[in-house]
Amino acid sequence: MTLRPPARPAALPLICALPVLLSGCLPAPVGPDLGGLAAVPDAAWQPADLIDRSLLPQSRVLPLPEAIRRAPVGSVIVACQHTGAVWGACTHLTRKVSADNLSEETGVIGTGARLRPVSSLLERDLILVIDAGVRETHLRALNAEIRRLSGAPYQLNGQLNAFDCSTYQNALQRAAGLPDAVPFDPSWRAFLPLGALRVPGHRLLWAGISDRVTLTPPDPAPAR
Repeated sequence: MTLRPPARPAALPLICALPVLLSGCLPAPVGPDLGGLAAVPDAAWQPADLIDRSLLPQSRVLPLPEAIRRAPVGSVIVACQHTGAVWGACTHLTRKVSADNLSEETGVIGTGARLRPVSSLLERDLILVIDAGVRETHLRALNAEIRRLSGAPYQLNGQLNAFDCSTYQNALQRAAGLPDAVPFDPSWRAFLPLGALRVPGHRLLWAGISDRVTLTPPDPAPAR
């Protein structure tokens, strides 16, 4: 299944392979600076605050293992780390499909779409657990599509029935009768994982932070 014309997906893997050569003509990186994360009161937070200003809602920040545990089955998870890509630190999108497993497209050098243990997220520095609308009534269709797409290759040259990490999750959403998990980013001509925060109706449930990341607490409330 191809979600955009073939010319588009062929470009991004080339960007991944040649960041030094191409970085001078690329759009600005998208998303948070993992060296400058800060918490703010929930009432003052919007998704754009994380994308543009590296701010997180205070009450939704958890240690990484706890955020993984609390992520509901069906939720999509944006995975970020210090060793990011030219488009930013948030390079991967996966989905929790059971207490123990994720379902994802594993990347250019991976083995195709498959299940992975949730413990693989412990390698990340920041995860964003997002409610993308999946409920118990959607799980049967979601799991059937996961089985159907098992082993689907990473999309390199516009071939059919191939995916990147975001378009794979879009395919699962569509099978469940739900809107795409990630919109197309016209600047990058790609489906960037962090775009999941921008979809109307999506909701950030938890932000899991590893002990390798420092989070600046909110400013104290002024004394009255």
